Amino acid sequence: MKGKYLLVVLFVCVVGRVVSQSFVIHDTLVSSPDAQIGDIEIDPYHKRICWQSITDDKLWVCNLDTVTWGLTVPDGKESLIDSLLVPLKNSHNGGEWGFDQSHTFLVYNKEINRKRFVAVANETGQTWTLLTLTDSPHRMNPHASRNPSDSVAAIFYIRSPFSVNTKFKFLDHPDVEHSVTCFKDTHWFDEDQLLTGILINHQVGIFDPVHPATPVQLTNDTAVHFSQPYMWRAPEHGNARMFFARAGYDTINVYKETVPNSNNFGLYLTFKSPSPDANYQTFASPEPVVYQGQSYISFMVSSSPAETSYQPAQIWVVKVDSLQPVFRMVSDTAIGIRTDPETLGTNEKLLVFYTEVIGPYSNEPVFRLHQCETGFGQGMITGVDEQPDLVKNHFQVYPNPFTSHINPKNLGSDEQFMLADLTGKTIWAGSHIENTDFSELSAGVYFLKIISRKYSETMQLIKL
Repeated sequence: MKGKYLLVVLFVCVVGRVVSQSFVIHDTLVSSPDAQIGDIEIDPYHKRICWQSITDDKLWVCNLDTVTWGLTVPDGKESLIDSLLVPLKNSHNGGEWGFDQSHTFLVYNKEINRKRFVAVANETGQTWTLLTLTDSPHRMNPHASRNPSDSVAAIFYIRSPFSVNTKFKFLDHPDVEHSVTCFKDTHWFDEDQLLTGILINHQVGIFDPVHPATPVQLTNDTAVHFSQPYMWRAPEHGNARMFFARAGYDTINVYKETVPNSNNFGLYLTFKSPSPDANYQTFASPEPVVYQGQSYISFMVSSSPAETSYQPAQIWVVKVDSLQPVFRMVSDTAIGIRTDPETLGTNEKLLVFYTEVIGPYSNEPVFRLHQCETGFGQGMITGVDEQPDLVKNHFQVYPNPFTSHINPKNLGSDEQFMLADLTGKTIWAGSHIENTDFSELSAGVYFLKIISRKYSETMQLIKL
């Protein structure tokens, strides 16, 4: 069945600004202090990074020290791959890793005679074979599929100047270009070589390049303009497919499939910025990562939705859990320009790297690399006790069982409520639930979610 699918709404945890943390932040500079390392991307299989130099537009690869997880060469200039890349100030995106059964790739943008082309570097042993796709000029921002089980890697990109049509090629036939009409802001779902993206109606869709047809719409919330959709498989949910998308600029919605591989998804979790500081309420650069059987999302929060706006930012990680999500700010508490968080799972712990930017508009800008502990890993704190306000009974409700009215105690001034039945269907949502008459509600068991700036709780109620 092709076309639109019904979005099934599950019982959703709406999380506000729950921020208490018990772990100690470890934010470490792991490059030289005067480095110019722009837009890193991590190769998780070979434990290395690629990056683009700020002043001379070259593409580099540098290994990570497997003890300290810092750069083996402090300035990052271990292996030069190619030159003449489109400057980052114009492309806002450097090299990207790609993988299939036979090869490791880097895809990036080159500028030749004032024209921009997609370029591919193919690693064979200790050498890189370079190919510029000159048959397709004015192409920008390529990203390669990243599943080592794929028989052939694929790349997608856009036409320059910006177009709402996503274009793609398979690397065994780089001379053949395909196009997906009115499908933008695309990202690879690596496991199945599928693309998530944004449709012309601002909703999230999915597209299969191997069996091309019209993209399938996954969300159906006309009041929301979605962006930055990412899909993954969640081992903690039986390897079910999940995806998130930024809803507006200040909310992230997470969805989980209701029937395996059906393209029917229900809202699983939604959250605002976890930062208590009003200057850090806008999301940028969110990405999922699966580590030791659990799903996480890394992201930055600032005053701007663009990660390249060079505004002060904080770097965070959230453990994706509808009942008890765990939020951690992993960057240090000093005010600073931070951008482009990238995760790396090691045998012992989950790490986040980010770029600290100093003087981005000066003649000698500094783009240096930081590494942050997340506290997630074997033998590390789990976060269960980090947010006691999620599990203790801060709020109380009376009477319970109830017949007509629900009266919460210990309220402040900003609470929101969601009442759901046993199937997860939302019965009522809004503020001042005490003013609503539920006399006509059927008898049975219900769940009440209460969300405030400091607390988020779910409790079971019985209607007589």
